[in-house]
Amino acid sequence: MAKVELKSPPLIWRLIAQDDPDIYLETVNQSEKGILSKIFGKRVAEPSHQVPDLELIEGEGMEDDLDKSWQGIHYCLNQTDYEAEPPMDFMTVGGKAAGDIDVGYGPARLFDSKTVKELEETLSSVSADTLRSHYDPVKMEALDIYPKIWTRDGDEAFAYIADYYETLKSFLSHCSKHDLGMAVYLR
Repeated sequence: MAKVELKSPPLIWRLIAQDDPDIYLETVNQSEKGILSKIFGKRVAEPSHQVPDLELIEGEGMEDDLDKSWQGIHYCLNQTDYEAEPPMDFMTVGGKAAGDIDVGYGPARLFDSKTVKELEETLSSVSADTLRSHYDPVKMEALDIYPKIWTRDGDEAFAYIADYYETLKSFLSHCSKHDLGMAVYLR
């Protein structure tokens, strides 16, 4: 995965946690502390920063949440635990890292509008029946596919994947129609 050199990597927090400006400030202040204060824990005066506003255009700012279905969807699309050819690796490892700011399970990953359109076109031709044909609870458990409910919940677990897959397709369709990129992150 490539890493994007951002002028201000902490700004990712303004995108993915718009209602929590403090997390942006904490990240900026932490990155500005000197090496000695980091090593010895010496308290230094906190730098003062203003929280920048992001000016979003029409269609931007939409969020969606796939709950814990992300790896199950990835598996049903690719029959692997993490790896896939781009752009189908978007759920797990694809995209460009938005700096080195850990937003949960690593950095957020960014996808440009061209890649989002490609994903939307690809997934629009993948039906729930196709996902169903790749759904293998035993193999998914063996590969430790998160959240490890596959053999226990069987058909109900597949319905969980299918519901969130439709949510994902709707989100990609919105982004594609508005010529938008996207940020993917796991929390």
